[in-house]
Amino acid sequence: MMSIILLLISTLSLPAQSHGLTSASAKIEVRPSRLVEISVQFDFIELLNHSSKQYPLPIVAALPEDKFNLLYLEVLKLFTMKMKISIGDKLIDVNKRFPTVQQVKSVLQSQFMNSQFSAQSNLPYTFSDRRFFQIVSFDFKLKSLEKIDDLKVLFPDELGDIYVTYSTTNSGHVNSGKVWEKG
Repeated sequence: MMSIILLLISTLSLPAQSHGLTSASAKIEVRPSRLVEISVQFDFIELLNHSSKQYPLPIVAALPEDKFNLLYLEVLKLFTMKMKISIGDKLIDVNKRFPTVQQVKSVLQSQFMNSQFSAQSNLPYTFSDRRFFQIVSFDFKLKSLEKIDDLKVLFPDELGDIYVTYSTTNSGHVNSGKVWEKG
């Protein structure tokens, strides 16, 4: 009897998910021109499912345009209302760039099609599967570079844990036909 139970358990398809593979990520880049760019990458379905309500990918990807627009607007509102960027205690007015509703739905439909017609799990399992993640971007210009040490970003709680990469860039010009080298 025990061997039958073990055989049944071993044949079940259990979703496997490694740590951090469906978690949101953010990239903060400071350019020499004092431009600060913040890109947040997240799984739309994971974000929607942060509460007790469940939004399965097949249903969301197939929603009629008017119903999908409501979900899209709620996500935009979440970023507009809850994402706070400050230098010290002073909130910064940032430029926001969101994907269009058509872009968001297209990515979800691609994610659904991939989950249905590939032999892989429907959950992202490698970094390359972040192609199914949405990207929202924010930018602003610093008055002086010294203030960057006081940069604070409050992400919406609904994103869950976020992996943040912070970098400053060294920019340079490369003439036509010349090789760029790290140096």
